[in-house]
Amino acid sequence: MHAAGALKSPPLLETWAGPRAGKALKVLLLLPIALWVGYVVIVNVMLSTKLVARLVSYNPTDASLHYGTAWSFWPGVVHVEDLRLSGSDSVLQWAVELDEADVDIHLTQLLSKKFYAEDIRAEGFVFRMRLLVDPTSERDLEAPHITALPPIPEFTNPPLKPELPPERDLENSDEGYNLWTVHLEGVDTSLKEVWIQQYRYAGAGRVRGRFHMKPLRAIDVGPVALELRSGELHLADRIVARLDADVDVTMPTFDPRDIDGLNLFENAAVRLRLDAQVPGLDFVHVHTGEDAEPRIEDGSGELRANLVVNKGNVEPGSALSYATSHLALGASGHRATTEADVDLRVGERGEALLSVNVPRATLERPGKGLPPIVVERASAVFEAPELHLMRFPPAFSSKVDIVAAALPDLRWLNQEGAAPDAPRFTGGAAFLRGSVDIDRQGRATGALSLLMKHGALAWKETRFKADATARIALDAADVLNPSATLRKSRIEIKDLAIEHEGEALPGWWARIDIDDAKVRKGLMEATIRLECKDARPAVKLLDAEDVIPGWASGLLTMDGLTASAKVQRKGDDVDFRLLEAQGGNLAIRGRLTKSDGRDALGAFLVTSGPLSVGIDLGADGAGVHPLVGDDWVNEQMAALGR
Repeated sequence: MHAAGALKSPPLLETWAGPRAGKALKVLLLLPIALWVGYVVIVNVMLSTKLVARLVSYNPTDASLHYGTAWSFWPGVVHVEDLRLSGSDSVLQWAVELDEADVDIHLTQLLSKKFYAEDIRAEGFVFRMRLLVDPTSERDLEAPHITALPPIPEFTNPPLKPELPPERDLENSDEGYNLWTVHLEGVDTSLKEVWIQQYRYAGAGRVRGRFHMKPLRAIDVGPVALELRSGELHLADRIVARLDADVDVTMPTFDPRDIDGLNLFENAAVRLRLDAQVPGLDFVHVHTGEDAEPRIEDGSGELRANLVVNKGNVEPGSALSYATSHLALGASGHRATTEADVDLRVGERGEALLSVNVPRATLERPGKGLPPIVVERASAVFEAPELHLMRFPPAFSSKVDIVAAALPDLRWLNQEGAAPDAPRFTGGAAFLRGSVDIDRQGRATGALSLLMKHGALAWKETRFKADATARIALDAADVLNPSATLRKSRIEIKDLAIEHEGEALPGWWARIDIDDAKVRKGLMEATIRLECKDARPAVKLLDAEDVIPGWASGLLTMDGLTASAKVQRKGDDVDFRLLEAQGGNLAIRGRLTKSDGRDALGAFLVTSGPLSVGIDLGADGAGVHPLVGDDWVNEQMAALGR
């Protein structure tokens, strides 16, 4: 009885709310379930039939969406596998790939041609981007820098700009603008590949952040955190580096039409930590061409960086270092090898200090039978008030030091293709050390020390062999407009032996002091003081021995000859003014000029007490003029020009 009564009694809900209200409440409770079921059915049908992909890919050139499988059990939240989203504009083409992802897609935004997704949790992120190639400016579409561009399945390779102008000028007009916008928020995905132009990173990593792109109008990046772990950076088929890095990037909204090359960094804040092993630097030939010089070999080493860049400025605390134990450069029949350490530091006030240390370097001329030039312990330091990625420092100072350099064979100094009668070295060695400071105005000061051992020189029928030392003091030089001034420099020649027309002159010596010298392009001027054993070498070389009178023959043998002179060389013209030369009771002064490859012309006055003789050098040889004086030599010197 009780059971039957219970079955016939009205339900508690109807008893409490009444029959009609109970039905309405049931509907309210079942409606969300029905809507959810309807959403699941409709959306999953759309996903399984690829209707969503066809909607996005209505114009595949502007945007294209592909995926393997996809489903959704909650409004907007989609699980997708093997996804690829790509697009293009009149400047570039791009593609994003994901192995799988759970993503909240704003489905209604698709109707306004906007792919808006957030809370993206994904695996296997791949990003590719390439600029369109202008076939009218690229002569070889099979060149390495073209074939190294990333392939994007929706587009042809290489990516060519159309020959005809587009029907809609979307770069300069909003009329007819209908390109897809991509907006990604809350991205967190593992990384497989990033391939931008010819540069490709492949390896483990992670990407977190946000990205917005409205083609040809606006790009907004970040903050984006990029982790790269034990991956490889490639340029075409060359490995640039094996690296481990962390990169944080923020780029406020900018118009991509305003970007030209590296000025992209003018709108970016970047933080980079990098540890990289560089297997070599030959990857640069992808851009320069395999036959371009200098040829780069090896260059393997370690690259480390901790940089903060804000709108192109490298910020205080930034540092970068690179070290290689073997770098080779080849050009014009020469080959240089070096060890090097490069270190960049940015101080607390933003000043940049770049140090380059070269423990050892060599320079060779393969096939010439010459031993290499060797440099030991050279260094250079450059300091600038700031460092900007897109601008060369407006002013910087530098210091260059060479502790030791050896030129083991002076034949290195011979000019190839020189005339047969030009001076040429036949042997000997030289050793050099020096230091130069350059201030921010480009003015240089410094000193250079040189030692020559057993130097041998041949000139026409004359042979020279000697030891020599030199100390050159650089008082002022203009690096920007090449010129230099020397002060208080000295050259010492020791044990000079001369062979001239079968006669030997051994044991000669000389000291040359350069009080003032100016050097610039095509011009050299110097005031010198000379002390030497005797004048015999000069007399021999000028073929003046036969015209010197007997009373002046002491010029050939007197010890401790001193002289002062001014020398000017302009192009191929030489002007030598002997202000005064003295030795014992003899004195000589005069002038010697040589121009346009012609024979030397000159006039000299030799005096000894009341006796004097003039010697002139003309086109027909030397002439002697007894008992002439200052008036004669002054007139002859003036006749040679100013």
